[in-house]
Amino acid sequence: MGLLAWLGLKKGDGYPNLDALMRDLRTALPDDESVLLRYIGTVVVLLGKVAWADGGVTPKEEESLRALLAHIEGLAPAGVDAVCEVLHGKIPSFSDSEMDLVYSELRAICDGNERKQIMRLLINVAAVDGRLSELEHKELERISDELGVQLSDVEADPEPLSLPSSMRPTHRDPEPES
Repeated sequence: MGLLAWLGLKKGDGYPNLDALMRDLRTALPDDESVLLRYIGTVVVLLGKVAWADGGVTPKEEESLRALLAHIEGLAPAGVDAVCEVLHGKIPSFSDSEMDLVYSELRAICDGNERKQIMRLLINVAAVDGRLSELEHKELERISDELGVQLSDVEADPEPLSLPSSMRPTHRDPEPES
């Protein structure tokens, strides 16, 4: 089931790139809750957008993306490969309406602190190759505006980076039936 079906908005194939990513995440993490998959999917899209901002993903950026994806409990190496493949092929093709849905979803499921942590994560991915290009900075500004986070506040924050808690999911046992 795709992201839009979870949101009750699935009317056709208007979001093929998001649907492809969500299918791969559902295959790679079949036991995770839909809200967690939506969160991971939206963060992955933003990571890809920043990595692609200057025209392509550098080897260091891909290595960083793979390391972040490897932190997701239950995501096997084949799942990391599948998500990276979607990112390589689809991120430049994400439509404005797909990106609007990504931003809307993150604003809905993340509080201000979580959105700030996501921005810090994006900045680290953009700077992993030793430089932050002007195009990457513009993409970061666009994303921070959409998420309602002041980029200058995030850049000035000396707090060490930690993965957002949802990027380190814990599997809960189902509630016992009464």
